[in-house]
This record gives sequence, C-alpha cells and structure tokens, in this order.
Amino acid sequence: MKKLYTLVTFVVFGFLTTYAQVIGYAINGLQLPSTTSYYACDSNLTIGFSAQTPNTSSAATYDLPYTILGNNFAGFQFVAQVNWGDGSTSTSNGGTSTSGTNINMNPALSHNFSNPGTYLVTTTVYNSANQTYAIDTVEYHVGYCNVYFYFMVNLDCNNDGTAESQLTNVPFILSSTANTLNASTNSNGMVMLQNVLQGSYTIQISPTWLAANGYVVNNIIPNNNVYIYGGGASTYLATLNCVGTNPQGCLHGHVFCDANGNGIWDSNESGIPNAPVQINGTTAYTNSTGEYVITYPGGTSGYNAISVSNSWAQQHGYTIPANAPDSVLFTACTPGAASPILNFPINCGSSTNPGTINCYGGYVFCDANGNGVMNAGELPIAWAPVNIMTSTSANTSTIVYTDSTGYFEYCGPSVLPTPYVVASIASQWLVYNGYNPSTNYVTLVGSTTSIINNGYLAINCSSTPGCADMWTSVTPWIGYYQNSTAYIKLNWGSYGPNPAYNYTLSFTYPAGLILNPASIQNSNYTISGNTITWNLTNSMTSFSTYDVITFQVPAGLMSGTQHFFSSSIAPTGNYPDCATFNNAGNLLQIVGNSYDPNDKVGNTTYVGVEYPIGFLDASNLDAITYTIRFQNTGTAPAQNISIIDTLDANLDWSTFTLINSSHPVEVVQLGNGVLRFDFNQIWLADSSSNEAASHGELSYRITEQTGLAFGTEINNTAHIYFDWNSPIVTNTTQHINTQLEGLEEQQEPLHLYPNPAHDVLHLSSLNTGAIRITDVNGRVQFESQLAQNLDLDVKNWNSGIYFVEFGSQRSKFVKW
Repeated sequence: MKKLYTLVTFVVFGFLTTYAQVIGYAINGLQLPSTTSYYACDSNLTIGFSAQTPNTSSAATYDLPYTILGNNFAGFQFVAQVNWGDGSTSTSNGGTSTSGTNINMNPALSHNFSNPGTYLVTTTVYNSANQTYAIDTVEYHVGYCNVYFYFMVNLDCNNDGTAESQLTNVPFILSSTANTLNASTNSNGMVMLQNVLQGSYTIQISPTWLAANGYVVNNIIPNNNVYIYGGGASTYLATLNCVGTNPQGCLHGHVFCDANGNGIWDSNESGIPNAPVQINGTTAYTNSTGEYVITYPGGTSGYNAISVSNSWAQQHGYTIPANAPDSVLFTACTPGAASPILNFPINCGSSTNPGTINCYGGYVFCDANGNGVMNAGELPIAWAPVNIMTSTSANTSTIVYTDSTGYFEYCGPSVLPTPYVVASIASQWLVYNGYNPSTNYVTLVGSTTSIINNGYLAINCSSTPGCADMWTSVTPWIGYYQNSTAYIKLNWGSYGPNPAYNYTLSFTYPAGLILNPASIQNSNYTISGNTITWNLTNSMTSFSTYDVITFQVPAGLMSGTQHFFSSSIAPTGNYPDCATFNNAGNLLQIVGNSYDPNDKVGNTTYVGVEYPIGFLDASNLDAITYTIRFQNTGTAPAQNISIIDTLDANLDWSTFTLINSSHPVEVVQLGNGVLRFDFNQIWLADSSSNEAASHGELSYRITEQTGLAFGTEINNTAHIYFDWNSPIVTNTTQHINTQLEGLEEQQEPLHLYPNPAHDVLHLSSLNTGAIRITDVNGRVQFESQLAQNLDLDVKNWNSGIYFVEFGSQRSKFVKW
C-alpha cells in the first residue's frame, strides 16, 4: 500500500518545494549506534550508511555508521551531503534494495582534518523521488585517544638485578611539546589516560616523588619514548634504585602458622608461601618457605605501619591474631649488613603445617549400571562443580571443578584440615545440565602423600537426553601489527557426555586480512566471503583440539584499529548440544599493540553481536567470557603455575562456568568470590627453548548480577604465579553498563528470564508469533500466541529442562 504525505514548504540542497506526494521509501531519521559525542585518534573521518536496520559490521568499517530510518522500504536512491565542520562539504550518491547492509557510496564519504580539534559534523540524506530527508549533527573530537598504560615499577635497592618490592600509586608524567598529563598507577600498575592528543611523548616518573622517596630510575623498558597514534595499550617496566638522600628501610622475616598461639616461630611450625606483606605502600610476597625480604620508603626515625593483607588471610581461611605486629621501627638499609627480622604469626586453625595438609580427589561419572563404581565404558562428566565440606550440615564448602576426564583434586589450606570430608554436586547444576537432580554424598579420605585416595561421585544419567556439549574459543598466539603475519588460535572440542559425531565449525575473520590457506591443518573446509566453515566428524565422547591460522595484516592500517575474530560450533547429527553458552568464541585484536603474554581479556557477546570492548548493555542480563593467558618467559620450565582471580561483586558468582583450558587445571572457589586455578606439575616449557609450548590459557563464562544500575562498572584482575616467584599482575578488565542503541534487539526475537526459573518465567519480544514449550521428551507443555510480554506460571511444572520454540529461534530454560 502506498502512503501519501503532505509536506510543508522546506529547502533541501537549494531546491524550494511547496508540495509533494510521498511515494516509496519516506526518510524520517538518521540513527547512530551510541552517543552524540565521538572521539578519534586519527585525523580521518569516514561515514557510512545502511537502511532500516543497522549493519553489525559497520562500526568496524566506519567512524560514523548511520542507519537511515523511514517507511515503505522497497529500495531507493538518495543523495548524502556532509558539512565537515571545518568549512568543507562533500556530496555523494547511494542506493540499496536490501535492509541492514552497508550501502556503497559514490564517492566514499571520507575527510581528513588538517588540525586536531572538535568539529560539528552535519550529515543530510535526501530522497529526491519523494523529497523526504533527515539531518543529524554530531560533535566529533579529532586527534584524541584513550590510552591504557601498564606501568610496573620494581624496586631494586641493592642493584643485584632482582626486585625486592613492587611499588604502587607511582606518579608519572606524560609530556610532549604541546601537552602534559599527570597520572598515578593503581594497585595493578594500570592507568587510563583519556582524550590524549596523538603524537610523540616522553614518559617519566615524577622527579619530585623520586626525590621525596630517595629513589633514582635505573631503567625504563622498552624506553621512555611513547608515540600515541590509535589508542590501545602500552606496557612499561621501570626499575628504581635507592640513593642516600632519603634512606630506605630494610626488613625480612617469615609468615608462619602459629599453632600454639605464642607469637613465636617454633621449630615445628611452617612458613606460608605467597603471603603478601605490606609496608608504606610497598608489597613483598613470601617465598616457598614463608620468607619475605622488603625494601620500603621510610624516614630517619619513627615507626612504620606494617601488616599481612587481611583480605588474603580471609581468602585462605586464616585469621590475623591480635598479637601480630602492626608497626616496625625504621631501620635504614646498610650495604653488607643484615636487615632486622620481623616474623608474622598467622592463625591457621588446626593446621600447623600448610605444606603437608590433606589432599582429596576422585571422579564424577555417569553410573550406567547403578553400582556406584566407575566401570569401563562409563562416561566421565567434565567441569562439574564438586562441593567439599567437613560434614553434610556444614554451612561453608570449597568448590573444585572436574577436568576433561571427570577427575577432581583439592589440597586445601586450613579450611579443610580434617582427614575425612564429604563431597556432593549441587542439585541445581545437575538439573541445569540435564542430569537427575538427586543429591548424593560421598566420603573422601584425605592423603598427605602423592597417592590420592580417590572417591567416586556416581550420577544417574539414565534420564538425561542424549547430547554433546560442544565448545569453541578464539585466542591470540603472538602480537598483532601492521604489515606482519598474524597468528590466531582457533580452539574447539566437546565435553560429552555423548559423542558429537557430525558437527559444523565456522571461523570469521576481519575483512581486509589475507588468509594463508596453507596454515589450515584440516583441509575439509569451504570459504564464503571471510568465513571458513568445516563439516567435521568425531566419535570420541570428549576431545579438545586447536588450529593456528595465519593471516597477513596489510600495511597502512591505523594503530588502534579494532579487528574482531569469531567462531561458532554446533552438532549436526542426532545429538543436540547440551549447553549453547560456549558455542561461540570471540577475540578482539588491536592493530599496533604490543602483546603481553600474561594478560586477561573479557569479551561480551549478545546473540552473535560483539559488544564494543569494555561495555555491557544495561537493558540485558549479559554474560562475560574471560580468558586468562600466560607464558613462561623465563629460562627454565615452570613446574607449577597458579592463578588467583578475584571476581567483582557485581558478577553472579554462582554462574561461573569453566569453558576450556589449555592444560589440566584444578579450579577451586576459595570463597568471597576468589578463584584459584592450579596447574600442578604443568612443566610449562620456557619460551627460549620452545616458544610454541611456552603458552597456556583458560576461559570461563560468568553472568553479571541482576538489576545493576546504569553506569555500574565490573573490574577484574588476575595474579599469575610461576612456581614460587612473585606474581605477575595482569591488566584490569573493565566493563561498564550503558545503553548500546546500535545493538539490534530483534536479533534475538525472544527474551526469557530468570533462567533457571522456579515460579514464573518472563517472556518478552519485540515481535509477535506462535510460541511452544516442550519437555525433553517432546511433550508440549505450553502453546499460545506471544504478543510482546507474557508471565508464565511454571511453579507446578516438573523440575528439568524445557525447550522454547519461537519462530526460527530455539531456546532452553531450566525449571528447578
């Protein structure tokens, strides 16, 4: 049906129009994906268009990716005119008959600004066939960058090449001929500088601060010259020495389990490794025997506050006793002289020797014959959370996760000092994964030797629908630069409990990269555009594999350009996927960035749409996939590696799900949102002898808390321990809840929450249509027409998994 509109007099591109019949596509608006204020590091501005619905790749292609809005869409031609705000204008022509795709403009709308500054850019689109138009103006800031610095500062007072301490809150100066910025590192050595003009800078630690604390800069690695062009992140390591103008204090001692509470380190009491000792903003960690050595800023006299971190003690089940020291008399460092000794007693409960505590282990498996024993042919259950507690009535427990073989092992501190504990798996987790919700307790016998007394947690899987839990992720291999070869690692596999048999794997890479087909190990693939697709077969119940695919990154790209890689996997045989949350992988690579081999990244995806890095959609309950990567850059293999990761309070800790790990890992929830990942006996090769084998990684998924306010931040940092060395502190990931208007909500027609649900399931959609809900046996539980919103009463439904069909969408929810 054609719609007719009568327009008042208006002027467009110099033509006077008093009346028109509007026929065809009537333009009535221009829409950008986010705010009305934009920043760019470079001097070039590009503008693109799609019609009716946003194109999800436009944000990576154009600085201003407009969507043209209107009525009666059936294909149209239009003229676009841009006033760039610096006295120049451009006019271009375009047309399309397809909604949601990038429109080719002739000529392309691109402009170089001669000077940094803020410009009002006005864009007009005009359909001459019906004389309808739309105008939008944005404030565009040219030549400004948001820059992350990871600035680690070590203190090496005796100049022996080994840092005694790591300093925090260090003020530094970033300066150029036209600009000076002052900042201080946080506790993780990170700082973000906003709206920095591109150009050459010099980085230096504040001379005033150095003089006041008696430090001199020994070196800054790689150097003190910085060129900012494109944003991103830069990593610097500074080493400071001490001078005599302001003497430095020296101290050493042990942190130990004080079994008899007398405050004295007795011969039968053991030191505690990796305990953080803090004094005057300086932190040192104890070694494998519990000993610390620290150099700290002080004065010529007086007492200085000193402590062992109380939060660390709580995370490990310890308490700081009242007789622990809280201050120490300053003693200046004297070359060749022994530093004073100060020991810290710790209340470790009934554990007197944390080095010989009890270890517990066992297997979680599908007990096909119901005899409670893991017989040959019975399937292990991977990544199952095992609750370990002192009794069935205990209020607290430690949670450890099974590995890909169904095995779990936990050697805890004083949280579980007894030789006997009980273990179980939460009913809610069993229900969510389709298993029988019955709760069984198994007694585990502790061991103080390398031989574990394995217990067996038998799960009744007889009512479990046949499924295969497939997963995929994408991770970097080395750095990512212009005019170089990029190495991207594609990971995938299945956790069972049934074989996947036939499945499809796809991998999408950014347009403009040149694929090296010879690097693809599995030749059974097809390529369409910039997507590689494999149709594969695997008869194993559980498997894990990867492929390192190489690309040529072209020259001439701006530093800071964001390149998104993604992967997806799905079974195509008789077995459905048990859990679809891990069926997609995402990786953001920033062109020109140095690659920190020990880091943490957090990606958020909403139904296949990659969110802007560091953002969550305030209108959705989002999940974040965190990947922690590590590399042994030392000169010898690393025997054991541990990662401590403290989850933000704005995350729902109960939704933690491990997705994959490069090596066998023991995952332990220590309480208070603290996770510990232990790679015991990993023997990770050093990069100098075997670079390819020196890498490791793990990924997990976790959901944000419900009801978070607009602007809420979620921050996370990991600490990586190689053997008994001081931790490597990763960068801090940051996600902010905001309004992401450019994410097309209709890409997921149906929203359902909460999931799992107990009493009421809320269903909402921007579309209307038929909805049907079936149980695992295909029986229809509910069928109706959905008109935007529905509250469905499910409190009398049986516990278990239900499938929801709405148009072409198929979702799952759990009734508990």
